[in-house]
Amino acid sequence: MTIDDAGKAHDGWSSEALEALPPIDVAFGNADGFYSPAVREFMTGILKSPALDWFQSAAAGIENPALVMIGQKARHYTTNHTQAEAMAEWALWQALDFLRDGRGHRALQAEGKWQRTKAREIRGSRWLVVGYGSIGQAVGRRVTALGGEVTGLRRSPGPAEGAARVQSPDTLMAQLPRADVVLLCPPHTPETENMADAAFFAAMMPDALFLNLGRGALVDEGALMAALDAGRPAFAALDVTRTEPLPADSPLWRHPKIAITPHDSSETPGTVAGADETFLANLALYLGGKPMKHLVEPAAFLAG
Repeated sequence: MTIDDAGKAHDGWSSEALEALPPIDVAFGNADGFYSPAVREFMTGILKSPALDWFQSAAAGIENPALVMIGQKARHYTTNHTQAEAMAEWALWQALDFLRDGRGHRALQAEGKWQRTKAREIRGSRWLVVGYGSIGQAVGRRVTALGGEVTGLRRSPGPAEGAARVQSPDTLMAQLPRADVVLLCPPHTPETENMADAAFFAAMMPDALFLNLGRGALVDEGALMAALDAGRPAFAALDVTRTEPLPADSPLWRHPKIAITPHDSSETPGTVAGADETFLANLALYLGGKPMKHLVEPAAFLAG
């Protein structure tokens, strides 16, 4: 069964219109489902079904209130992590623009000035990736391939792809002073709320870059702006903010040392295709009675 943008249900094989939504056993929550005009009908159909056996999400996170409700209802809930590839490219894009002084070059071009600008390289740069999961590893693979050095922080230390070393989160403050680039990509939990505070930024190097691909609530935005004004770190790029959409009058938009993107680091055709591939792979496992990939334990939603 499919639901069109008008909220009308159709048979998935014949496209014949259905008068009412039938009970739903399996649902795929892709971007079309959650961002179409029919999101209300999509959610209502899922939450009113008497026995939702499996829900496949196109997202990696589970803290969104709508996803929590689905997770509490579904017998099986699986996530998707293929968007990490696009998000890793966002991190490299921001880092390269910072290290190669993209802002300075654009300003000189606007003035018609032929003036050489000193730049830095990813080669030899030291990266600290806080939350070394699928996104962190996708970043780590790319940075390492370009000659950078990556330290990952996560709850389970040990070897991981793309990282020279993986440490426990309690080493964060000791790691910050040696990092040229600091990337946040952990989930939002009570423990990570405002983890990037005044003390966090004060521990960073003056010429370092701060990146946030996790959640806006990880960052004390007032402390970030104050730290940038004080010259430590040098610049910040944020794909997420505490309030989304970010209000037009937010000072974050106009701060000269902040680059903002509207939570769209994963918005690529490859991400859409990857989510579909994850669903189809899990569908084959589901139909075959085999354990599915990226299964979330029910207790994770009870905590939500």
